[in-house]
Amino acid sequence: MGKKTTLGILFLLLLIITNIVIGSVLVFFIQDIRDPRINVDFNLTKVTTEDLSFTAVITMVNDNHFDLIIKNLIIQGRSPEGDSILHLTFPGGKIAANQQRTFTTNETLSFSGNLSSRLYGSIEGIFGVNIAGVFEKTIPFHINITASFQDLFQNISIPQISLLAEVTEITEEGVVFHAVVSIQNPNLFELSLENLSTRIETENGSLVGGFSSLEGRILPNRTTQFSLDGTLSYDALNAKVLTLSISGYAGIHLMGINKVIPLQATAMLPVPDIKELLFKNESLGITISIDVKLRFTGLLTTIGLTLYNPSKIPLQANDLLCSIYGLTGENQKMIAQKLMEPETVEPIQQNHLETQLLIPYRSIFTSGTKTLLPDWFVIQIQGNFSLAGVTQTIPVSLDATINPHLLRP
Repeated sequence: MGKKTTLGILFLLLLIITNIVIGSVLVFFIQDIRDPRINVDFNLTKVTTEDLSFTAVITMVNDNHFDLIIKNLIIQGRSPEGDSILHLTFPGGKIAANQQRTFTTNETLSFSGNLSSRLYGSIEGIFGVNIAGVFEKTIPFHINITASFQDLFQNISIPQISLLAEVTEITEEGVVFHAVVSIQNPNLFELSLENLSTRIETENGSLVGGFSSLEGRILPNRTTQFSLDGTLSYDALNAKVLTLSISGYAGIHLMGINKVIPLQATAMLPVPDIKELLFKNESLGITISIDVKLRFTGLLTTIGLTLYNPSKIPLQANDLLCSIYGLTGENQKMIAQKLMEPETVEPIQQNHLETQLLIPYRSIFTSGTKTLLPDWFVIQIQGNFSLAGVTQTIPVSLDATINPHLLRP
């Protein structure tokens, strides 16, 4: 009995001594422990009107001669009005003695309306030490932080703007125009395209087309394209050079920042060939017909033109000159000539034009060169087709030949 009592007393004394030793060690560690040095960085990767993408980086430096344990690492964020807008958690871990450790996370913060360029928040968690893998002492910490993105908008790279434009077809309303406006935004934040207007002028400064304002979003770190369609007046086809100019603004309306950047660009637009626009892979169909009747004073010759207009636009047949001459070798001798009346050739229709010439018999039998009759009688029609009010024309020249041997004596 006495031995059991003695052993109990010795065990109790051993526990007391152990607690005193451990307590002393803990007090020593707690008094000697240094808080980890903490640095927080927010690196924006993209900002749009709906969300903000960023990388949050926490760097902790352990200046102690023993390892630190980090637990429950959290970043809380709030707006200037105090609304909670951000809650990030990081996995904990150990920071070796006299070493540093980085905790990183990629996040996207969604918001509606304006978001302030200054965010308020805190970083909190628990750090502590572990003794012999058995005893652990932890200390909570709380640090207020402020993240400002004002510097992001101080050095703004000017967007680069380029144009591609072409005339695609002709309609009854005018000349259909299509352009692609490409804007390259080298910034991390979104821009808005505002009040972009387009003018098309001739070399004389005459306005032949203008388009309503174009608006949209210019995405960050990429090239955004905008399509622009409109109709030019027919006067555009009379120009030697067409100049396309655009002007407007790229706006920044993010995180409480409101700025505008002027945008301007010009490009030369080739004046299209009216024939290619009208007919594309088709052609103007023309057939000559001849009808000859004997009259007392000569030959009454009726020359007809059958015209097919494959385009969707009415064409004007102008200055159609009908000529008949004798061809002997390379020598020509005029027999008769007459200017045909102007005519409108309706779209997708076949029209017939004709004119009459009375050729005296004497002119026929003296049409050869050093001979009574020529080698050939040639009927020639020359003229132009165009659109009303357009100086650019489609020239036409047609020849038909008749062997005069039937008229030889």
